[in-house]
Amino acid sequence: MATTAELIDRMGDENTFKVMFQEKLEAKHVEVANQSGACTGMKLDVLVVSDLFEGKKVIDRQRMVNAVVADQLADGTIHALTIKTKTVEQWEKMQAEKSS
Repeated sequence: MATTAELIDRMGDENTFKVMFQEKLEAKHVEVANQSGACTGMKLDVLVVSDLFEGKKVIDRQRMVNAVVADQLADGTIHALTIKTKTVEQWEKMQAEKSS
C-alpha cells in the first residue's frame, strides 16, 4: 500500500489525465475534476468527447476510458472514476441546446 506522499507524487493533476484522454481517445473535449478531498487515491469525474465513440454502446465507451487509466486504477492512484462520454455530434447538440 502506497503512502499518501507516494500517491500524491504519482497522481500528477487533472491536466495529466486530460492529456492522456486527448491523446489515446483522440478526444475533442475533456473535463476532469478531482473530487478526492483528503482521501488517498483520486476520485475523478470525467467527461470525454470523441468521434471514436460513434456507434459504440455506453458500456463500450466506458471500457475505452477505463483502458486509458487502467494502470492508475490498478495501482490505486485512482480509486474511483465517474465517466460521461459523448460523441462530437452529441456534444455539439448539447452545447447548442444550452445556448438557446
